[in-house]
Amino acid sequence: AMLLHPLWSSLRPTQWVKNLIVFAGLIFSRHFDQADSVLRSLGAFAIFCVLASAIYLFNDIRDRETDRAHPQKQTRPIASGTLPLSVAAMAAVLLTLIGFAGAWMLGRALLLTVAIYALLNAAYSLGLKRLPVIDVMVVATGFVLRAVAGAEAIEVEISPWLAGCTLLLALFLGFGKRRWELVALGDQATSHRAA
Repeated sequence: AMLLHPLWSSLRPTQWVKNLIVFAGLIFSRHFDQADSVLRSLGAFAIFCVLASAIYLFNDIRDRETDRAHPQKQTRPIASGTLPLSVAAMAAVLLTLIGFAGAWMLGRALLLTVAIYALLNAAYSLGLKRLPVIDVMVVATGFVLRAVAGAEAIEVEISPWLAGCTLLLALFLGFGKRRWELVALGDQATSHRAA
């Protein structure tokens, strides 16, 4: 029970809001009056929530040493030691398996998109996040993959306009955030984020 709070905190449930883009296919195809489509969309949303949490755990395990030297990140459960590495690693594996099993149950197309999303995020954690411009492109692509997955879950065609607008909005927000970090942090910006 003592580990539940640090584990829950490490899953970063506040970040799950980013997965709401999964519902774009449901909304724009006007299938929200069909119970099966709504349930499949909720399933896709849940899949991306568990996978995102697994990726956060993986990232925090990898970055625990650098996080310990960071004024804010040093309080993260894995960096501070309140969440044991073994528990974090087990939770990451379990969540990944749950996410893939759920995607497999909802269809092959969704499973493929989920696999690409997971691999892209693993590559991001392993080094792409340190490459300027590429880091924002990867994050933006993650949003497009979520939108595509939402359409695949209910078996509707994804509009090129939806994919394009999702990408452009995600790029705008991503580059806006990096610009804000540069302005706000000045010379300390690179110590906060390598890219």
